[in-house]
Order: sequence, then C-alpha cells, then structure tokens
Amino acid sequence: MKQDISIRNSIVPGMILAFIIAYTSEFIHKSIVIGGQKPISGVIIAILLGMLVKNTLGVNKVFEPGINFAMKKVLKAAIFLLGLGLSFITVVTTGSKALIIIVICVTFAITITYLFGRKMGLPDKLATLIGIGTAICGSTAIVAASPAIDAKDEEVTFSVATITIFGVLAIFLYPLIGKALMLTDMQFGTWAGVAVHETAQVVAAGFAYSDPAGQIATVVKLTRTVLLAPIVLILGVIYTRKQRNVAGSQGQKVNYFRIFPWFVVGFLAMAGLRTFGDTIWLNSQMWTSFLSNAQTLSKFLIVTAMAGVGLLTSFSDMKTVGIKPFVVGLVASLIMAVFSITLVFTLGI
Repeated sequence: MKQDISIRNSIVPGMILAFIIAYTSEFIHKSIVIGGQKPISGVIIAILLGMLVKNTLGVNKVFEPGINFAMKKVLKAAIFLLGLGLSFITVVTTGSKALIIIVICVTFAITITYLFGRKMGLPDKLATLIGIGTAICGSTAIVAASPAIDAKDEEVTFSVATITIFGVLAIFLYPLIGKALMLTDMQFGTWAGVAVHETAQVVAAGFAYSDPAGQIATVVKLTRTVLLAPIVLILGVIYTRKQRNVAGSQGQKVNYFRIFPWFVVGFLAMAGLRTFGDTIWLNSQMWTSFLSNAQTLSKFLIVTAMAGVGLLTSFSDMKTVGIKPFVVGLVASLIMAVFSITLVFTLGI
C-alpha cells in the first residue's frame, strides 16, 4: 500500500506540469483567431511550450515520472476515448483501406534503411533498429526489437535518438506539406499514420491538420502498430539463424505477449461501444452528451500527452547522434514520406 502511494505521488509533479502546459496551450489556441479560424493547434503549442521549458529552464528529475506517465499512459487513455468518436465499421474500413499501403511501406522501409545503413558503414544491428523504428512505431519498436537481435545499449540509444529527431520534425512539417498539397483529411490521415514514426507524433501531426485527419491517422497508426509483434518475431528468427554457428549465443528472450499493443484492443472496444450505443441510444440526449464530453476530454488528454513529448525533447541529447546514423535516419524518413504519399495518390485513397 505504501509503495502504491509512493508511485502515485511520484507522478503528481510531472502531471501537474503537463496539465498546466496543456491548459495554457488550449487557452492560446482559442485566443488566436484569424479570419474566423483558429489556425494554430493546441497540440503544436503544447509541444513547443514543453520544448521551451525543457531546453531553457530545464526539467528536474522529480517531474520525469509524471511526464513519462503523461506521454505514455495518458496518451493511451486518450486513444481509448478516440474510439468513441468512430463506429467500429468505420475503424475496420479505414484500417483495411490503409493495410496494403502499411504492409508495402513497412517492408520497403525496413529493407531500404537496412541496406543503406550497411552501405554507410553502420553496424548490422544499428541499421536494423533504425529501420524498424522508421517502419513501425519509433522508439517503442526499437526497444521491443533490441532483445530479439541482442542489440547493445549504445545501439539502442543511437537509434532512438535518430528516430526521435525526425519524428519531432514530422509533427511540424507534415501539416504544412499537407496544406501545400491540399490533401483531404483521409489522404493526410493515411499519410501521417503510415509515415510518421511514434504513435504520439502521429496523433500530434494528425490533429494539427484537423480533427478528422487526427482520427484517421490514429486508426491507420494502430493498424500499423499491430505489425510490431510479428516483425519482432521474424527479426528474432533471422538473427538466431545468423548466430546459429556462434558457440554459446542464445540471445535474450522476448516476451511477445508483453510487447503486443493492447491499447489497440481498448480502442476497438470503444469503437464497438460507439456502434452499439448509436444503435440503442441514438436519439438519447444523455448518450449525445456523453460522446461530446468524451471527445472534449480525449482532445485535452492528447494535448497533455503532447506537453509530455515537448518536456522530454532535449536538443542536447539530439546532438549526441553521430553523422552516419543521422544521415541514415534522414534518408529513411524522406523515403518513407515520399513513398507512402505516392501510394496514397496511386491507390486513390
């Protein structure tokens, strides 16, 4: 009991800081009105304010547990609630439409990144980690895959830092490019969901473009995230075969049940509840009010999670990335962006 109280207390300072930044961001978002529109998303403002605090004032370690909680657990709670904004049929339809693009892009990104990384002289495992981080879900995929290929700690650190740099840039650049290309919400949501690295970054970029694009990007991203477990399994088998002739090389065991993205199941359950609720209580004011409040809460929780992203983005940490991993990460991100948007147009999404 005492330990549980200690854990809860440890996240309080960081959560309060994230909530303050989120509230401030929403206030600024609502205050800036141009031509009857609110052009600057609260998501972007929260990330920028978080980065400003982190890289000027600094963030004491006492805040870190709560900030991590905001970025991971609060984001997952927000994703659960996002499920209430879409019917189950819409989720399945959107995900299935994007599935062919996801499979092609994931396979292409891992292969090309690995080959280019090896051409640049990167170690075998570092090139693999940057590839899987680019292809599936950023640092989560890297951390999940590292024991499967028995990667070194420094290889994990370099690959996470590399992926983080370009993921953060994508949050700001993708919406601008999307507007320039006059992409529809479906096109942009599919593109961001397929090409941007981390789940948090996808949500940020999607909702920075528009709310519908954010919902679509989340569905596409969750579809892509489900591929994590089988991809890690395949990498583990490939690595084991490579090491078969190395005496005593057993590698580390991977808990595939643990790395499965169970929050995807929660999202689908909420979409199922929305479908069921619309059938039973479609004309109920209470049901309509519940959905409206859930959507409002979800958006605020997303902004809170993005404050956590900003508060954990350190410019000094990014400087530690060597030039070769940086170049490989840059090329991989560009290829993923161009290849995926080309498929979106080609397949008529």
